[in-house]
Amino acid sequence: MNQKNKATNLNILLGSLFLGYVMVYIDKMSVGISIVSISQDIPMSESTKGLIMSAFFIGYAMMQIPMSFAINRFGARKVVISSILLIGSFDLLFGLGQNIQMLIAIRLLTGMFSHSGYASASSKEVIDNFPVERRTFAKGILISSSGVAGIIGPLLLSPIIEAKGWRFGYSLLTILALIIAFIISSSIPKKKTSKDTVTEEEKISIFVVWKNPTIWILFFGAFFINNLLYGLNNWLPTFLTSYRGVNLTQSGLISSAIGVFALTGAIGGSYIISKFFQNKDKLVIMITSLIGSFLVFAAYFLHKPFNFIFVLGFATFFLTLSFVTLMAIPMKLFEGANFAPSYSTIASGGIIGGAVAQLMIGFLVDMSGTFLTAFAYFFVLGLLTSVSLAFVKLEKTNN
Repeated sequence: MNQKNKATNLNILLGSLFLGYVMVYIDKMSVGISIVSISQDIPMSESTKGLIMSAFFIGYAMMQIPMSFAINRFGARKVVISSILLIGSFDLLFGLGQNIQMLIAIRLLTGMFSHSGYASASSKEVIDNFPVERRTFAKGILISSSGVAGIIGPLLLSPIIEAKGWRFGYSLLTILALIIAFIISSSIPKKKTSKDTVTEEEKISIFVVWKNPTIWILFFGAFFINNLLYGLNNWLPTFLTSYRGVNLTQSGLISSAIGVFALTGAIGGSYIISKFFQNKDKLVIMITSLIGSFLVFAAYFLHKPFNFIFVLGFATFFLTLSFVTLMAIPMKLFEGANFAPSYSTIASGGIIGGAVAQLMIGFLVDMSGTFLTAFAYFFVLGLLTSVSLAFVKLEKTNN
């Protein structure tokens, strides 16, 4: 295969994985956008809203490590495709939910079986196909889908939910997931895997993987930064509509504007890091997490829409850059059968952080009656992210 054809195939691969990631992120933020409408049909407290959102992350964390072994056993391609198909199936069921218990159960299952394998499986495709020096940028492109989803998700869902209701919105998400699953299945080539290779990958022990202290430091770093990002993203619509007096469509526009900064941070930031800050990942994360969390806290005190969007947008830019850099580190350190369980363990920290964020913010707001406590919590999380990375030693581990 010549270089031109190889580059084209890599672009198609990256593009299809990117589309899948867009679906993943839209689904992640969907409850945060729709929860205001849902609570009008099914009355609930802020803590209950947090419980519904956290159920997803709890299920996600439960299956993250088991799914890494499924990737080794069945291959990344099958896990990627099945993840998107299941997102569509569970979105359909969620739109049919009639009570809080059913909504919690469906989001728990969505996290367990739809989302738990996608990040690891797509990252496995990247390390199997991209050279080391291009992996940070490739991962940045994939994570930039969070910015794209952050722009089109609120713009797509907020006015539709306001006009047609949240159940109709989830029907559209089901259709979107099925279309993306078809595109992915047509774009990612099947790999021929020998029986000996699969058997060797199955032999890796999670306890051997867990002996590496670097994994646990990155686990806590991911816990803190995702706690901040997912807490901010999922609760922003509630903050804007319930505490700043804007409607859901206006909230969607604000969220989309902030999403532009996240997209810039993921793509532009990851390019700058890979180009000018090779092997300085730790320093980048420590600085960007501090700046980002400070700006988040400062944004609370800004009531003019432009000022709020500008400051929170730059906060999201720095925090997204911090997140992209952190989650690219495992792609440089771990290879072979070590990669999936190592990456999944680290990612579990972020997922648990997402679950804790939903519960903590609901509790803090219910207890204090103000979102100031939540924004102070975000600031502390940024400090903890920076401190945790100070202890990591980045040394490559092969299978």
